[in-house]
Amino acid sequence: MKTSCIIRALLAVAVVTTGLFGASVSRAGTPLIVRETSAFDLPVVECDGFEVRTSGLERDTYKYWFDKSGVPVRLQWVFNITESQYYNSSDPAKFITQGKNGVGENLTFNQDLTSGDEHFSGNAFRITIPGVGRVLWDAGTWFWDASEQTLVHRGPDYVFAEGDTGLALCEALK
Repeated sequence: MKTSCIIRALLAVAVVTTGLFGASVSRAGTPLIVRETSAFDLPVVECDGFEVRTSGLERDTYKYWFDKSGVPVRLQWVFNITESQYYNSSDPAKFITQGKNGVGENLTFNQDLTSGDEHFSGNAFRITIPGVGRVLWDAGTWFWDASEQTLVHRGPDYVFAEGDTGLALCEALK
């Protein structure tokens, strides 16, 4: 799931960045704001006779700042996951809703387009599993130092749908 999130992030940045090269010089100092909403439905873990999947809406807000010549110099991407649930692929009536009414997951991505430095923070994936409690799937802060080519992480690490988490999801949704 970590890899697919990073790939989605990079593709989204590439798509929005493509439209920026036509931005006018008058944008200097004022961020360009682009909002998008898309539905998702992704596999999480294979269980005995069914698959646990997650679905919902991703609401993205991209803010671009420009220098005086109109060149983009900074990007902030905030995405929120809403109307989200984890469900049994064979019996979708069996599901667990994320957060209060499926709302609350979010991540902020900041990039200095001049230096290439990147900073990610937030909680993009989380769920409360009956009998287990709150499970963080993507938490903490990441910083990519482009000049040093190093990635630094602080805070809780990723928790994937394997081991106890995957078994608990399978058990809760069977």
